[in-house]
Amino acid sequence: MKKIYFYSSGKLHWAHKHMMELVPKGFTAETKEFSANPFAKATVEKNSLKNNILGSLGLSVSTVYNNLHILLGAPKRRTFSGGGYDLIHSTQALLETDAPYVVDFEHASVFSGYNQYAFGYKPFLRAFTKELENKKLKKAIAWSKHAEKSMTNFIDTDKVETVYPCAKFPKAKLKKKKGNTVNFLFIGRTFYQKGGYEAALAFDRISDKYDATFTVVANLPQEPMPFAKNKKIRMMELQPYEEIVELYEKSDVFVFPSHYDTYGFVIPEAFSFGIPVIGVDSFSSPELISHEKTGLIVKSYFSSFAKDCGYAWPTVTEVSKKRLELSKNPPDEYIQKLSEAMERLILDGKLRSRLSAGAYRESSEGKFSEGEYTGRMTKIYKEALE
Repeated sequence: MKKIYFYSSGKLHWAHKHMMELVPKGFTAETKEFSANPFAKATVEKNSLKNNILGSLGLSVSTVYNNLHILLGAPKRRTFSGGGYDLIHSTQALLETDAPYVVDFEHASVFSGYNQYAFGYKPFLRAFTKELENKKLKKAIAWSKHAEKSMTNFIDTDKVETVYPCAKFPKAKLKKKKGNTVNFLFIGRTFYQKGGYEAALAFDRISDKYDATFTVVANLPQEPMPFAKNKKIRMMELQPYEEIVELYEKSDVFVFPSHYDTYGFVIPEAFSFGIPVIGVDSFSSPELISHEKTGLIVKSYFSSFAKDCGYAWPTVTEVSKKRLELSKNPPDEYIQKLSEAMERLILDGKLRSRLSAGAYRESSEGKFSEGEYTGRMTKIYKEALE
């Protein structure tokens, strides 16, 4: 039995926990969170004055640290001894290690603190290319084809391969429609940037004409909303796992017009319940949602990403600021497009059923299925050990 260690410098993303659960036959997996960054735990767990101070300090230090590494042409590497393990699976971090390792990534800029300007800076590119040529690094696993291009459009390497992370709820099953009400659902940690505000505006525009509801689950802002008096719109703070499962089971259409995500895990999650998704043409979303087969794609009015798959703005600060500003002020014609997509799925029950079946099929036997994921990862892990 081969032993794999999942390396995480901070809090382990639930997607990586799921990867550990799906570790191929013949392998076992272990991990430990916050294994490199002393500020990381305080940054994500601000539950005391001490943690608030340490978290803020950690973020400030991290920004300076990332920029310094770029200007010095020295991509960040985490030091880790692989003693006792046959293979290291690093979660979005380059390693200096004595064991063979693979690294997964949502976007190439994770290796530069999400600062896109690094990929226009030749000293950094040369050093990053050298890191990819390290014999200990066996494979760079992209979460999507767009993620793969975010690296290969700037760097010549043959070590990159796309494997879609599996995001299937264990309790998920194809739901059967009950009643005539069409229930829409949005789930996203950041309300504005992931499109929750725009989706609610779009539903509010048509809600009085139909027997339909819309549930929003997010970190909700404190400011008053223009749709606050609409009784068909339910606003909820982030919910525990059991409540999320119940919300999926009661929903008919998932709406996720995100400007934020490199890989919206809620999309394959919704598919695993047979719920079609309305999304936008941003980065990997058109890869995840097959238009007219598993959902509907609406043309967005801006993207956080450029045509070369890099970020549209050079630094993570600029990306965050611009994205929030635009998401709070969407153009009327865009909201109308979202409304029309929702209206179409309310009126056309046959289309909704066809998309539902396609979504579930994609999750159960397609590119988001457990079988597809474990098959691809078995091959990668075995080749890494040869």
